[in-house]
Amino acid sequence: MEIPDSVYTQKKAQENQSKMAETPVPSLILSLSVSTVITMLVATTYNIVATYFVADLGESAVAAVGLMFSVMALIQAVGYTWGMGAGSEIARLLGQQNKRAAEQTLATALAGGVVSGVVLAVIFGIFRSEIVSLLGATDTSQELAEQYGIYIMMGAPVMCGAYVLNNALRAEGQPYLALMGIVAGGVTNAVLDYVLIKVLGFGIGAAGIATFAGQAVSLVIMYACVRARFSMVRLHIGYLWKFKGVVQVIRIGMPSFLRQGLMCVAAVLLSRSCRRYGDTALANITVANKIFAVVFAVLVGYGQGFAPVCGFAYGAKTYRRVKRSLNFTMATSVVFMVMVGGMSYLWADRLCGVFMEDAGLAAFSLRAHAVSMPFSAVCLVMGMYYQALGAYGKATLISALRQGVFFIPLIWLLPVWYGEHGVAVVQAAADMLSGITALVFWFICQRTFRTQMKNSQCR
Repeated sequence: MEIPDSVYTQKKAQENQSKMAETPVPSLILSLSVSTVITMLVATTYNIVATYFVADLGESAVAAVGLMFSVMALIQAVGYTWGMGAGSEIARLLGQQNKRAAEQTLATALAGGVVSGVVLAVIFGIFRSEIVSLLGATDTSQELAEQYGIYIMMGAPVMCGAYVLNNALRAEGQPYLALMGIVAGGVTNAVLDYVLIKVLGFGIGAAGIATFAGQAVSLVIMYACVRARFSMVRLHIGYLWKFKGVVQVIRIGMPSFLRQGLMCVAAVLLSRSCRRYGDTALANITVANKIFAVVFAVLVGYGQGFAPVCGFAYGAKTYRRVKRSLNFTMATSVVFMVMVGGMSYLWADRLCGVFMEDAGLAAFSLRAHAVSMPFSAVCLVMGMYYQALGAYGKATLISALRQGVFFIPLIWLLPVWYGEHGVAVVQAAADMLSGITALVFWFICQRTFRTQMKNSQCR
């Protein structure tokens, strides 16, 4: 059933159009990033909170949560494929003032995301034991990982749908609508983790139930937003079954799939490399990676605030704004990561000690992450820049660097040379190499900008 446009909706669309086109780039990116950073932090806390509350159940429980991080990464890979693909396309379509096509893109992505999540849930339900074993589970963590993982996978359709709606709301310049749903879901997750594990003592499976419930709350709230009249790009139920533009959405979202998919592969390889050193090594590296994930979530959230600005400006052919958005985001991201990296290096022992007593290897791994943080900023910003422009080939290449091109060879080589300490620094080493490579693309962009602004009438 179609929902007719109201005068209020048209007025809101004009206001958003004006905001995205005329607001100074630094102010616009910072204002959009506030909500996306909070969104990413809340999303990251799902796994962090689970790690914290199950820590009392022993190292095997922490290792089990670490094992299922790769499954979460797979769900995110699928969800972000549809979500980032739709968000990038919606931003450009709105820049071209094609609202109808943007709404069709939203419906296509939501239907595709939910169906994909159902497929993942069914596969895990059938092959649960085999998948957990393949992830690198030890004899002591196998059953715990299965108990936690079954609820995570039951929530796969819900998570994928939430990722799509989150990206759509941000793409239209209304990230605070998405923020309401994300924060409500995060609070639900944390409260249920405390009540079910700490108070009622239900065990590790309760952490999975809490995650499922939190994601469901987020989806319901964001669904209500895209169906409401104050949303610029609204969800029309009749569009859900048409699947228009599905190839374009997947193609644009493929860099996100590769980035998150490789994160899944990297997590699996990391877990399997740790298996030879026992649950203690996996628990230590899990803690360090979770702390780094919080910092990286801030960076990703900032980049997601930058992407709609860049995509809208590119669609409107205002290349000066494209250049300003890239350079401002790059400079501020690198400075932020230098500062946070310095603090992480100094406080590594205290930070890791919050989660476990014997955290020597975790602190060593976190210090390696701290050194590599500025390089990870360069790689991520350049990947999001090309994705915002729809240059999926370059975006895919850059996305493959961090946890594919460099990570996979290093995960085989460094443990052979340095044992468990080699495993602990793999991601940091890959981040440094990928950042240096991505910096070459940044210099190429500066030359391209000069050509574009010379041959075009730019504002």
